[in-house]
Amino acid sequence: MNGIELNLKLSAKISEDVYLLGDSIGMSLFKARYNDRFQFEGENFHKVKTGAFIVVKKPSTMLILAKGKGAHEQEAFITFKGTSSLYDALTDLNAGIKTSHTGTPIHQGFYYAFDSVLHDLKKFIGELKGVSMIHCLGHSLGGALASLAADWIRARSSLPVKLYTFGSPRVGLDMFARKCTSRLSSNNIYRAYHRTDPVAMVPTWPFTHIPTRDVDYRIQSPVAAIPWEYHKIKRYVDSADSAGSWEVLKNNRPLGYLDSTIEKWLESDGLVSFSARSLELVNAALMYVCKKVLHATGIALVVAGATTLTLMDRLAIFLHKAVEVSSDVSSWVFHLVKKMASLIGIMVVEGTSLTVSFMRAVFLRLQQRIASMVQSAGRDLR
Repeated sequence: MNGIELNLKLSAKISEDVYLLGDSIGMSLFKARYNDRFQFEGENFHKVKTGAFIVVKKPSTMLILAKGKGAHEQEAFITFKGTSSLYDALTDLNAGIKTSHTGTPIHQGFYYAFDSVLHDLKKFIGELKGVSMIHCLGHSLGGALASLAADWIRARSSLPVKLYTFGSPRVGLDMFARKCTSRLSSNNIYRAYHRTDPVAMVPTWPFTHIPTRDVDYRIQSPVAAIPWEYHKIKRYVDSADSAGSWEVLKNNRPLGYLDSTIEKWLESDGLVSFSARSLELVNAALMYVCKKVLHATGIALVVAGATTLTLMDRLAIFLHKAVEVSSDVSSWVFHLVKKMASLIGIMVVEGTSLTVSFMRAVFLRLQQRIASMVQSAGRDLR
């Protein structure tokens, strides 16, 4: 770890207390709690416009920009809160890819939300003096926006940045993840997530988490009666209090799935429950099969560029071409579609024709199921 690091408990608590910004009473309470850490001068609280595409919803206060004081005198804080309205953008099944303000492909909904505060962020960064570290923090969708803020700051200035997220979804495609990880350095990215938090598992591949290597901070959590229970920020605060340090969480980091593990799961005939672990396995299997297709056929899945096709359209067309071209990968495509279909109660048997329309229907139904769960999580963030 390098530079000035916020401890785990404080990072989680700031990410929770930003939810107080819903009204003037909450803002006053936030100021009282952090008066010894933050300089509350001028405009500290800012509104973010959220919604899919260019049509935005009513802006809500969900961003704090503040210089530190006391023990944090040479630091600055950029903190986003999650908001249920941004889940509309995350779960929009027709949402596309936009080129971020640093030139890499990201989720369209996050692009527009971040764009709505970029002017305020530029002003804040431009006026900073005597700062040796900027801390970007956020829970849930706030973590996604904090990631974009950290990436933009490092791309546009020499200021050092540390990023702390709790239960953040994936923000962009592989190019974004690699560039952002390189700019910040993986040991300046503290991505904490509960093992059973479904929001941390979406959007599925080709979206990719940051950092792309070395470090993340998985928190053990049980399967709950309410699937999104461990997405709540209060659960993250409790877990932070119990763990006590980033180092403790670092020891829980999974090593990833071996190819043999993915193959065994794809070929198994057991029932598959709809859970965060299943989404994790589907994501790993998607990546595995698509890489197999690329190596065997040379066909690549094109996910960027101007087109009316959704990611699900492109994925269905890509896998259909692979089935037609190579018998070596057709069985793996079959097993993948079979597993994805089983998650939504559709039985796929030997001989089922894997047409573009059939695969697209499976992908669409699965994404609708995921979207419903994520929307439910968005209604109860605290």
